[in-house]
Amino acid sequence: MRKKKLEHKLIKKRKKWPWILLTIVLLIVLSVGAFWWKYGYDIRNTIADGYSYSQGLKKSDFHPRNSTVIYDRNGKEIKKLSQSSSNYTPIKEINPKIRKGLVDVEDQRFYIHHGVDMYAILRSIGSKLLHRRTEGGSTLTQQLVKNVILKDQSQNMTRKLKEMVIAQQLEKKFTKQQILEFYINNVYMGHGSYGFSAAANYYFSQDQKDLSIDKLAVLVGIPNNPVYYDPVASPDRTIKRRNMILYIFHQQGLISEKIYLTARKRPLGLKINEKRYDNDVSNNYALSYAVFNATEELMKSSGFTMRYDFKNKADQKEYGARYEQAYERAHGQLMDGGYTIRTTIDMDLQNKIEELVNNTYKSYTGRDAHGKLAPQVSSTVIDNKTGNVIAIVGGRTTEGDQVNRAISGYRQPGSTAKPIVAYAPAFERGYLPQSTVVDSAVGTPVIPNWYSGYIGSTTVRHALENSINTVAYKLAAQDTKHTYYDDMVKMEFARLDPTQKDDPRLAMGSFTYGVTTTEMASAYSSFSRGGQFIHPSNLSSIYDNDNGRYIYQNTHMKKDVYTKNASYMMLNTMQSVVSDGLGKAAALDNYKYTAGKTGTTDDTKDSYFVGMTPNFTIANWTGNDQPSTLTASEDALTMQAFKAEGQYLVDYTKQKETNFKKPSTVTVSGSNLSVNSKNEKPSIQDVIDLNFNKYNTDQENKNTNRLYNLDYRIIYHLTKKEEFSREDKVQKAIDKYNEKPIIKESQYDKKLSALQKIRYLNANVKRQSAKIRFNRQILQLQKDLNMSQAMFQAAKDNKKVAKYESEKEAIETQRAKKRQAMVDKLMPQYNSQLQKVKSAYKNNDSDKADQRQKLIDIMNEIRSYGGNVPDVKIATGSSTSSNSGNSSSSSSSGSTGSTSSNSSSGGNSSSTSSSNSTGSDSSSNSGSSTTGSGTNSSSSSNNSGTSSGSNNNSSANSSTDDD
Repeated sequence: MRKKKLEHKLIKKRKKWPWILLTIVLLIVLSVGAFWWKYGYDIRNTIADGYSYSQGLKKSDFHPRNSTVIYDRNGKEIKKLSQSSSNYTPIKEINPKIRKGLVDVEDQRFYIHHGVDMYAILRSIGSKLLHRRTEGGSTLTQQLVKNVILKDQSQNMTRKLKEMVIAQQLEKKFTKQQILEFYINNVYMGHGSYGFSAAANYYFSQDQKDLSIDKLAVLVGIPNNPVYYDPVASPDRTIKRRNMILYIFHQQGLISEKIYLTARKRPLGLKINEKRYDNDVSNNYALSYAVFNATEELMKSSGFTMRYDFKNKADQKEYGARYEQAYERAHGQLMDGGYTIRTTIDMDLQNKIEELVNNTYKSYTGRDAHGKLAPQVSSTVIDNKTGNVIAIVGGRTTEGDQVNRAISGYRQPGSTAKPIVAYAPAFERGYLPQSTVVDSAVGTPVIPNWYSGYIGSTTVRHALENSINTVAYKLAAQDTKHTYYDDMVKMEFARLDPTQKDDPRLAMGSFTYGVTTTEMASAYSSFSRGGQFIHPSNLSSIYDNDNGRYIYQNTHMKKDVYTKNASYMMLNTMQSVVSDGLGKAAALDNYKYTAGKTGTTDDTKDSYFVGMTPNFTIANWTGNDQPSTLTASEDALTMQAFKAEGQYLVDYTKQKETNFKKPSTVTVSGSNLSVNSKNEKPSIQDVIDLNFNKYNTDQENKNTNRLYNLDYRIIYHLTKKEEFSREDKVQKAIDKYNEKPIIKESQYDKKLSALQKIRYLNANVKRQSAKIRFNRQILQLQKDLNMSQAMFQAAKDNKKVAKYESEKEAIETQRAKKRQAMVDKLMPQYNSQLQKVKSAYKNNDSDKADQRQKLIDIMNEIRSYGGNVPDVKIATGSSTSSNSGNSSSSSSSGSTGSTSSNSSSGGNSSSTSSSNSTGSDSSSNSGSSTTGSGTNSSSSSNNSGTSSGSNNNSSANSSTDDD
């Protein structure tokens, strides 16, 4: 009966298993179905895109690129950047150790897989699941696709899938050797270098074939992360990476253990080669500006967003670091070839403007401490209609001075900032040129004027004509919304200080980081277009020859900054500066409608003048590279240069004698202006410009804010509950991570894995404001974790040092014991031999000298082991000695004596001397004979001497103790 029950239960269990398996299968099928339903369309499109993209790939896409060529406005070639053609290296000419070493380090299964290595992918997934360190699963082919073909560094499923499809198709089109050649010649190596040949030349000033194994290992380690393993910026990290690469080389049999141990001890040995090939554009200001603009446009085409407004200085610093990295990469891409750049450069005009500026400064031949001409100059000329930079001067000469100050010369603009910071915004708020203002004490500390005291009540026009600081400060301070700062952001001032957003001192030019003449000229130029800003540039287009597409075309897009009324009133008021104010010296002799503003900084360390006609705007700066006070004549150079440039440009452009265009809403009566927009029906264009643009801008801002906080719903179609659930998971994971702080090094991998898990969870968060907030927390946690690891490593190093000291002490103790044992062993021999010596001398044995030497040897050996034995003196009686003439005699009463002595100097040498005679002993010396009866003479001394007519038998021996 019991047996039947057991059989019945067993049958029931067996019947359950199929249902359990079926349920599991159904769940898997449903999960796959749900995934496919949600992502299937995107996956199919991505795969199709990958196949479509790969079909057009050809060898010429990788080797070689045509040089980047820059043309002037008339289509004439002005520069060919020739880096790529001289850097591409065929596979047969590539250092074999690079070929093998790269595969050993980056993709050991390169010759086995077909573009995608499933083993590596599974290994990578497994390492993450098992809480080990993250390992890459991409093959060299995939890296080639990502960095060279797609040029996409984003981390998402769509990009990864497309990359895998193209990689597999690439393996079908090309051999492994071709793919390796493409990779070695195209991989980004930092500092604008693409490929190993370019990197070898840049970092070591050597050909890649001549690199030693340690330098080769440095290069092999860079592609993994060119920024993190930058040999110039991070030498310590680079050395660690190099040594790891060398270890892999050794493990893979590429180098011997001896070479490995030697190579890892070497320094980096960098020898930076800044001037590579004929790519120097620093000797042409217009050309260097074109390359600067082209680089920034390449950055934008790769997804980089230019920013001019920042939350704080930390935000600005972080952006600056990203900008530098992106700029360097894009610049290297440009130099690597494959682009056609068309510019608006007119070299005849450029050369003439440079000539005019240099003639203005020709009498100033002094030089600063760095050998550069002083004072210096920068000048930017803009075509008001297009916004193009038609001429640019970055200094007085390019000989020994490659700085283009019109691009990078950030200096204080002084009072030239007043129109854009104080007056134009004031006109927008309702002020008129004839409005009354008061010059009086204001500010803490008090704002000084360039003259002593205050003049009291005056007009806006008079205040600008005479550059009254207090009035400008008051007008800026009244702008409670700080629109002046927003206006400068719109006009792309690159180095605005976020801490000065509400600082009215900007009206006097107190910019923390300064401005450039290009920024000032483009800002003033906006007034001539009714307040519309155009990004300054001297480019027309950039064409990507490899992909057959334009990546940039200059459409001269306009951006509203000031109103038409305010812009005209600003121009009209600045005309008074030139006709009646401080800018009289800048008035053009061949054109009367000129507007402008002077600017001088504290102690006259900088002099500025920005002037304009309806056709062009010129911004000039002069000063010393190391700020110092200018003389009165030097201060006037900016206006003199403007006058020379302006008069030439009026003739060159054949400018008609017409005033700045006045809006229909402004009425001019003498020096008074008024706005009659309420009485006059605005034109359709005015309605579009003044109303629709404002409405459209407001709506765009609202939509941007809405998108910023509701993107999870609009773009990703998530409910509020779904999105907040994802955010809650991230927050809980962070809280859990913080519950158990790291207290020992063995926790590091686990904590690192936990951080990675938090990152994955945050990747699912779609609300950007929340994602950014979590990213900041994760970054801080990562910094703290890295700091903890560094502390653990330091503790480990201290422990190693302590262990070494302990082992050293133990070895010293053991060595001392061994030495003492040897001394103990030798002492019986010493005592025995001492007795033999005494006996030999006592009996006057024939071997007494040999016995004495044996004693000396034993004594020396004892002392060599650190032992201590005393000097020995043996005496059996007393003796007297007398010397006379050539004979000597010694007598002893009833005794026969033998004496032996041993002396030691410093414990390292010993000597023994003796002579012995029994009964009678006679010897001859120098033809003399001496007879002794029953006498013995013995002497021992460190200094030996002879006495005439004496007989002295002596023997000496010495030994050095070598421990």
